[in-house]
Amino acid sequence: MNVKPTHFALLDSPLPIVVLDKDLQLLSASKVAAPFFEQPKDFQYAHLNEIFGKACKGFAVAAKQSSSHIETLPIISKNGKQRWIRTSMLPTTGEAETFHVYFDDVTEGKIQFELAMQAKKIAKIGSWKVDLLKNTVTWSAITKEIHEVPEDFVPNLEQGINFYKKGEHRDKIIEVVSECMEKGKAYDVELVIVTAKGNEKWVRAIGEAEISNGKTIGFQGVFQDIDDIKRERLRNQVMDDRMRVAVESANIGIWDWDIVKDELIWDKNMFALFGIGQEEFDGAYDAWESAVHPEDKERAAYEVGLALEGKKDFDTEFRITKGDRSNAHIQGRAQVFRDEQGRPLRMVGINADITKIKRKDERLRKLLELTEKQNKKLLNFAHIVSHNLRSNSSNISMLSGMLLSEAAKGRTDEFMGMIQKSSEKLEETLNQLNEIIKIQATSKSDLTQIRVRPVLDDVCESINAIIKASKAKISVQIKEDLKVWGIKPYLASIFLNLLTNSIKYRNPDKGLNIKIKAKVLENQTILSFNDNGLGIDLKRHGKNLFGMYKTFHAHKDAKGIGLFISKNQMEAMNGKIEVASQVSKGSSFYLYFKH
Repeated sequence: MNVKPTHFALLDSPLPIVVLDKDLQLLSASKVAAPFFEQPKDFQYAHLNEIFGKACKGFAVAAKQSSSHIETLPIISKNGKQRWIRTSMLPTTGEAETFHVYFDDVTEGKIQFELAMQAKKIAKIGSWKVDLLKNTVTWSAITKEIHEVPEDFVPNLEQGINFYKKGEHRDKIIEVVSECMEKGKAYDVELVIVTAKGNEKWVRAIGEAEISNGKTIGFQGVFQDIDDIKRERLRNQVMDDRMRVAVESANIGIWDWDIVKDELIWDKNMFALFGIGQEEFDGAYDAWESAVHPEDKERAAYEVGLALEGKKDFDTEFRITKGDRSNAHIQGRAQVFRDEQGRPLRMVGINADITKIKRKDERLRKLLELTEKQNKKLLNFAHIVSHNLRSNSSNISMLSGMLLSEAAKGRTDEFMGMIQKSSEKLEETLNQLNEIIKIQATSKSDLTQIRVRPVLDDVCESINAIIKASKAKISVQIKEDLKVWGIKPYLASIFLNLLTNSIKYRNPDKGLNIKIKAKVLENQTILSFNDNGLGIDLKRHGKNLFGMYKTFHAHKDAKGIGLFISKNQMEAMNGKIEVASQVSKGSSFYLYFKH
């Protein structure tokens, strides 16, 4: 680069400056010009075009006319990004046909301007101006777009006003524009316009007066399409109103706990929920904790801790003691808000009074339990009628048959006596069933203490013919004074079922032995019925053993109802029945009666 003596002063300039001749040839440059253009210190450009390319036509024209020229031109930096350089070319004083060119990087400003313009477009913000002296109205392109008018549309003040929807919206714009013109008062309103295409839009109009010598000579401002935002806001307002009504009617309170400051904020519903006045509230977590029922306090605090640690959402039920000392059931739910490191900052949640729901649930649960018990009683009654009457009638039928057989010769009185006893037992069974009907009718299930031995003896007597025909040996090891809590007809039915089952499923290859024992423990009495009959394959049938109509042997009289009845009867007496059995070795049934 050839540097003339007259240009040495440029070398120390803090600004990027170059000297050009009329052909835009580079004569000299300041020291900061090279780093400004990201070039070595000894950079040389033969022509300005080598910096800006063919974009220098305006400079060429100005050089021929020896006039100044200002233009913003783009260049590409070494890292491939576009830069915007503002260039100012001025003829040098006292120098013939040379020019100083000053450079300024305006990239950031250019980007910000473009972003602002883009933001205005995205945000649908236009501008407008009213000149009262010239009686003109100017709208920007976006303002025209919002009004849905052609690009060449030239409005006047009256037309601009009439775009506003007739009624309250037009009345309002007339009011604020009049005050702006007369008093210089700025305005910012949200109103509805009807566009040139007949579409209604919510817009935001902002205006301020232009005053000269105390008189308004015009006003200007911005105009924004807020239709989507406003309609969403109105929808949200409707939802908020509905939510507020729902929250208040559902007796739901909202709370906000600032964990860092340990400040707890309640809405008005929370105070009503807890039955305390706002003046009694100290705004701390301790206030909530102190209201929690003592039996639920530890668990509730523990669940709050789990929520703060992020291990579990806070969604629980607990009881509170209200200001009037009454108790209420509360459903609590909350969300924890954290900082970037995951530390808890706030906990926001709701409390709902579910006392009425809990009470209804409890009543419903009791009703269901009562209904279930009544259904079991009804089922037991129906089964007892069928099962017990069949057993007694079978015994009478057998005795009648024996009486008419050859074997009855000389033994008529004996068989008649047995028939008499069976008839009496049948009558007793009917009386017992009548007693069950009374129990069902009165919905009472109170247990009474029953002497076991007399009930067992009566059952054995009622089937004496069956026992005799089977040649069963029955061993009873029960004390005469042993009592259990139960219902007598149920107890007799169970004994009858277990005894007849042992006889029905006896092993034909050996004599039948039945052992009946009692074991009295601290909190229960256990009656056991053990036989040496066919036994039951529990691996195969264990799950269905006490099911209705489940049979496990190919016996012609097997109905699959007896054990089902017995199980339900034991449960109705707050007891249970269990079995232990081995095929070909026999079965043991255990009856558990609570004291």
